[in-house]
Amino acid sequence: MTKRRSTKARKTAKRRSRTASVVAGDLSAGVIVVLSGGGWDAMNPLEVRQRMDEYIGQVNADPFVLAHTGGNGLTFTLLPNQQTAHLHQADWRPICAALNLLTANPLILVGHSNGGAAAVDLARCLQTQGKSVDLLFTCDSVFTLDDNGPVNRIPANVKLNFNTYVIPTLAWILAPFPIGTRNRRQVGNSLASILNIGLTYNLPGALAHRNAFYEPAGGDRIGGVYQRPRLLLETTLAVLHGQTNLAVINGAEPSLQSLATKSHVVIELETATFSKTLLP
Repeated sequence: MTKRRSTKARKTAKRRSRTASVVAGDLSAGVIVVLSGGGWDAMNPLEVRQRMDEYIGQVNADPFVLAHTGGNGLTFTLLPNQQTAHLHQADWRPICAALNLLTANPLILVGHSNGGAAAVDLARCLQTQGKSVDLLFTCDSVFTLDDNGPVNRIPANVKLNFNTYVIPTLAWILAPFPIGTRNRRQVGNSLASILNIGLTYNLPGALAHRNAFYEPAGGDRIGGVYQRPRLLLETTLAVLHGQTNLAVINGAEPSLQSLATKSHVVIELETATFSKTLLP
């Protein structure tokens, strides 16, 4: 089921998407940051933390990325004594300071839970440095104790934002857990270059919250095969390969339909030019 917005709104949004700066070309100054949530990193499920690190490795193993970074991949080690490829949400200010010393172009930011909120905080901080964020992928963002603004309002320096969030069902009460909501632009309250992805998991809250990152990142892997589409990886590579925002948003629908079918979950999509319900 699709709801179309006004002709004027559609034309404005499409013009912005089609003329949006694309990446491609030289990626050698590129940076990727993935932020976990919780009060400390180990609070996150092991499979979530492992998937974050796997995702970074898979981005950097992409032949196009390797060819355009001199075989080095995107930079992900930013802090002294960093032990994992991903980082923790509480470190967003030191990360911002570290990025101030780098070109960081292109720049990919990903965050789950408090990490989603921290990724928005980081994007805002980078705006003061004059830096752009090519892709911000937020997953069920939950406020932190150190936010520098509304966690669901996306600053203008973010070129494209994919945002998954849990739409709770009655099963949520079996393990109540904080959940995210829709994102909008910080200025103007628009949905320009934002794709909100509402996931109606009929699951206890804590499990639904985990899945808002874990399933778009491929879900369980059995016999080396991911059981869910790898939307996070696909979206990241599409941006790095130079696709326009409009192409990236439209290209996500088949994977999201696959997720709806395989997980038996209704998915509500909303962007500047359309809203749509994907049924299992």
